Amino acid sequence: MEIEIELTLVINIVLNSFILKLASLILKQRARLFVLWATLGGIIALVTPLFLMPIYCKILLQIFSCFLLSSLTFKFNSLKQFFVIATTITLMTFVFGGGCYALQNLIGSFPLFVVAIVGSVIYVASYCIIRYQQKRNIIENFCYKVKIIDGDKTIEEEGFLDTGNMLYDSISKKPIMLVTFDIFHKLYDNVSFINAFTKKTENCSIKNGHYIKINSVGSGTSMLIFSIDELIVGGERSFKNAMLGLSFSGFDKSFGKKILLHSELV
Repeated sequence: MEIEIELTLVINIVLNSFILKLASLILKQRARLFVLWATLGGIIALVTPLFLMPIYCKILLQIFSCFLLSSLTFKFNSLKQFFVIATTITLMTFVFGGGCYALQNLIGSFPLFVVAIVGSVIYVASYCIIRYQQKRNIIENFCYKVKIIDGDKTIEEEGFLDTGNMLYDSISKKPIMLVTFDIFHKLYDNVSFINAFTKKTENCSIKNGHYIKINSVGSGTSMLIFSIDELIVGGERSFKNAMLGLSFSGFDKSFGKKILLHSELV
C-alpha cells in the first residue's frame, strides 16, 4: 500500500511537470521552480480522493489547484495575463486527465504505470503539435505575396523573407531573390532539370543569365542569376528588371515556399 501511494505521488509529479512544461512552451515564459510546484500539485491530487465529495467539488478543487500553480509558477502583470496563464494550465490538465479517462472507458481499469505511459505519449504528441504550430506561425509572419512578370508570363506565389539572404549580383549590384527550379521552369520550360543542375545553360537564351560565386545559400560554388521584367512584392512594392537566382539548396522543404526574398525587397 505504501509503495502504491509513493508511485501515485511520483506519477502525479511527473504529469504536473509535463503540464507546466507544455504551458511554459505555449506561454513562451520560463516556469519558476516547476519541480517544487509540480510536487505540491501532486500532493493535492494524492489527498483529494481521501475526502468524500461530489464530482463537481473535485473538479472545482482541480481548477483551484491549477490557478494556484499558475500564480506560483509564472509571472503576470495583469489580471488578464493571469487568467490566460491559468486557463492554459487548466486546459493542459484536462487534456492529460481526458486522455486517461478516454483510455479507461476503452479498456477498463489499468495499472498505475500505464498512466505514466499515456501521459508521456500525450506530452510528446502535444509538444510536437505546439512546436509545429509555432514554427508555422513564424513562417506565416514572414510570408509575402509575390508576382513575377516576364514577357507574357506571370507567376504568383508566396515568398518567405529570409533576413539572412544578403546575396547581391556582382554585375548589376542588385539584390537577388532565390527561386526553386519549379519557378525557374515556368519561365524557361525549354531548360531541363539536368541542364540547369549541371549548369549547361549557355545556349538557352536566359535573360541576362550569368553565374556568380557564392559561399553559402545556393548549391555548389556558383549560381545562375537572371533578370525578369518586373517583381511585385506584397501587392505594393514593384521592382523593374529584378534579379533572380536559381537555387538547389532545398529551402522550400524548410519553409514550404518556393521563393526566398531578399530583405531589401520587402
